Parts: sequence; structure tokens; C-alpha cells
Amino acid sequence: MAKLHWTPWMALTEMGNDAGRMAEHGTPGKDCGYAWQPVADVVETADNFRVTLELAGVAREDVSVELHGQRLVIQGERRFEKDTGGGLFQMLERCYGPFSRSFTLQKGLSRAGITAVMKDGLLVVVVPKVRPERLHRRIPIG
Repeated sequence: MAKLHWTPWMALTEMGNDAGRMAEHGTPGKDCGYAWQPVADVVETADNFRVTLELAGVAREDVSVELHGQRLVIQGERRFEKDTGGGLFQMLERCYGPFSRSFTLQKGLSRAGITAVMKDGLLVVVVPKVRPERLHRRIPIG
């Protein structure tokens, strides 16, 4: 059986996350109780928001990217491989099991143009911004 590298600080962090979700939504989030959360970078450019998650060892078919209202939800599972070739684990620091991350999207983003690409252990989700309509334009006379 796999060991989870657990520290008391993990529980305090999770309690803080739950308290924040309860203050924001009134109830605990769906993603409470997951064994681990992949680290993420969120970058805003002039044209889009880019969310990059570290998912080394997670198969593409074990990941789902969904849009729930204004929330981008990324869920999946890193499966534990028990084949040790007859050896015994001396140390097991990587996390396994289901995970979930969610990001609240702001207004002015194109929901239809969202793309997701998984390569080299990184999942990159790009959410394009909606171009503002130009208020001044020349209309050709036919």
C-alpha cells in the first residue's frame, strides 16, 4: 500500500481553502477531500489567459477539462503503478489518486475558443479574450 507524504501543514492549508470556498459560495466546494492538487501557473497576455498544470505521470485519457458556468474545472487521476519488480519501496513521495483544480474565469473571455493541449507532462489550457468591438469603422458605399 502506498504512503502519502503528509504533514500537518497540509491539513491547515486545506481547512483554509475550505473556509475560503464557504465564504465565497456558502458551501464547501466539490473538490474538497482530494489527495493532491497539481501545481498551476496562470498567465494573462493581451490576447488570452493561459493555465498550465504540472501533470507528470498522468495519462491524457485520465484528465477532463470542463466549463461550469464561470469556473474552469480540471479533474483527473494519477494512477499508482504497483509493479516494483519484486522490490520494496524505501521512499514514496509522489502523490497518487484523484485531483481537481478549478479557476474562476472573469468576464470578457471567449468560452467557445478554449483549447487544451497535453505534452511532456504539462497541460496547457488557453482561454482567449473577446476582442472589443470597434466603435469607429468605415462603411463602404456600394
